[in-house]
Amino acid sequence: MNTIYYWVGYVPLVAALVFFFIRFYRKSKTPESGAAAVKEYPHQERAIPNADRILADDGPSLKDSDMEELKERLCNVLEREKLYLNPDIRVGDLAERLYTNKSYLAQTIKIKLNKNFCQLVHYYRVREAMRIYAQNPDLTITQLCRRVGFNSMTTFNTAFGRNTGFTPAEWCKEYRKRNEAKT
Repeated sequence: MNTIYYWVGYVPLVAALVFFFIRFYRKSKTPESGAAAVKEYPHQERAIPNADRILADDGPSLKDSDMEELKERLCNVLEREKLYLNPDIRVGDLAERLYTNKSYLAQTIKIKLNKNFCQLVHYYRVREAMRIYAQNPDLTITQLCRRVGFNSMTTFNTAFGRNTGFTPAEWCKEYRKRNEAKT
């Protein structure tokens, strides 16, 4: 009688545990785990042909001449209309203003200006901060930060450092010192 309970109760339970363990173990394997993963999941290797090329591709591409023309329009609009002063500017807003899509614009900025969108906006904001401070050296760093479109002093300091090699306070101090020496 005990053997019946054994076969009816424990064997299915052990079999279920082994089944779930094996199933869980297979799901937790990743393609990075080596040749075993390729053997267990051969369809993964064929699922995305030329995956390296596809991952490196940024989607539809513009011709070099079109990118150059878009870069010129972009720089003209940024310098003329100073859209970068808007703290809420987005790549889509600028793309819409330039009658293009944000993928083409981002690609042009990346390839032709060797920056991403945020780096480009920060570059123009830092230049503007330097220009404004030269006209009005009585401004505080915080006032300068807000006036050029930064919402955060940390971001302003970081962007200023990346574009000039100085913090805003260091640059302003040096600027005042140079101006005092001229007079």
